[in-house]
Amino acid sequence: MISLDTLLLFIPMAALLVILPGPDFALIAKISLLDGRPQGQAAACGVALGICVHTAAAMLGISAIIAQSMLLFSVLKYAGAAYLIWLGIQALRHNRAVSAAVVKTAPPVSDRAQEPAANPAREPRLAPRQWWSFFWQGFLTNALNPKAAIIFLTFLPQFTNPHAPLAPQFLELGGIMSGLCLFWYVPLAYMLGRVRHIFENSRFQLWLQRFTGFVFIAFGLKLAATQSR
Repeated sequence: MISLDTLLLFIPMAALLVILPGPDFALIAKISLLDGRPQGQAAACGVALGICVHTAAAMLGISAIIAQSMLLFSVLKYAGAAYLIWLGIQALRHNRAVSAAVVKTAPPVSDRAQEPAANPAREPRLAPRQWWSFFWQGFLTNALNPKAAIIFLTFLPQFTNPHAPLAPQFLELGGIMSGLCLFWYVPLAYMLGRVRHIFENSRFQLWLQRFTGFVFIAFGLKLAATQSR
């Protein structure tokens, strides 16, 4: 068990790491605003599982092996970078398709004025296949990030007692980080999903798709340039 004094120091620092904007935040914000609250929360659950994977990798020494091996680190780094860039390209492609659809199908202004307002309280239920699709987006965005593996390798051991069994301590600390992730991202997805109807203007939707596309590509390029040492 981790001492209370250690937990009181660990939890605020871990919460800060979770809250700091990065690919996970960008993905959940984008999904929540463009697709809806349940989709964003599914992605949040995927990110939390990714944290569990990094915890297990640090506990088993896999993160240390990856950090010391240029080959393994590069494989994980380029896989994560390629996935982020792919997400960015998909967002830009979707932006182009939506833009064309809006131009072709936009009703006259007089017709749009008569359309009933959307009910923000109603959210369509996700089919299991859809839920898993967004879940895996969150999981892969986190799990394929080698920088997260290095953070767990260097961050968690600072709060462990070397004279006690390490595995239970890693599991406890990693479980707390995973819980903090859910505590932050699930309400965030809920809040963004609730205000999503405010941003349903087609111009905002197109801008957000374009912006997030470039953000993911930038994250991917930055990750590709990361050095293991």
